[in-house]
Amino acid sequence: MPFLFRTCNLEMDYETYITFLIRHHDELNLPYSFAMKLSFISSPLVLGKAMVIIDEDSYEIAAAVGFVYGTGAADYEDKHICQIEVAFIQQEYRATTLFIKGLRALNHLIKENNPDVLQIQFWAPSDQADLDRLFSKFASLPGASKSIVNHLVLYTLPFEELVRYGERFNLKSAKFPS
Repeated sequence: MPFLFRTCNLEMDYETYITFLIRHHDELNLPYSFAMKLSFISSPLVLGKAMVIIDEDSYEIAAAVGFVYGTGAADYEDKHICQIEVAFIQQEYRATTLFIKGLRALNHLIKENNPDVLQIQFWAPSDQADLDRLFSKFASLPGASKSIVNHLVLYTLPFEELVRYGERFNLKSAKFPS
């Protein structure tokens, strides 16, 4: 199944990205009110970048990701940190191949728009075992860390390690390397 990775640059793209994520806001695993979720979903359109992944056969949106450069705690001055605000793949599209292709596209977009990024960070609920299993792969990378803050888990990792991780996969077999 071929996919199109489209960076949100136009008003039409912004609307597509926001509409898709609002439609799936209950599935985003964001433990916040709708207003707070909307803030996280939309902040990449102002302070970073967003991308939608489209199934080229059906032209249905399969996934979306948005990130910001910097952190709110540092008034977004710490642009060497890229914080993933939201990442979502629809259930029927969840597969290693799309995940890795999306990760590679995300890494390229981050590097292209801010070559000074050194660190990636993202937050996740601490009470979801399936997310913990997925993200433990990132937490095991060299220089990565995982810390619990107020029922949330903060994952941080060196950007270059995330890039290396994404490049380790053979997409023909779509298997995780050992």
